[in-house]
Amino acid sequence: MKATNLLRQKQILNHADGIRFATFEFVIWQVDKTKDYPEGVKYRAWLSENGETLFGFDNHKPKGPHLHIGDKEIGYVFRGYAELKNDIIAMIKGEGFLYED
Repeated sequence: MKATNLLRQKQILNHADGIRFATFEFVIWQVDKTKDYPEGVKYRAWLSENGETLFGFDNHKPKGPHLHIGDKEIGYVFRGYAELKNDIIAMIKGEGFLYED
């Protein structure tokens, strides 16, 4: 099966300080369930400011689910779409940016 786009969101987020802003992009695809994508979902969520990564979530192969924070990568436990979205929103707010669904 070809990947099916389930969500594509790209927006500019303002910072609480009223001066800074960042680009946020969130994409989810439905893919075949495989050992690399056991949930049948591939995703990427990214927040960047002035071309620099603040954080990013993705689950590309061969790494599987992981989180980028600046230049570092750490493992991430995917617990479903709702929890992923909650984690992303918490990270956005933790960076001081305003997010409205």
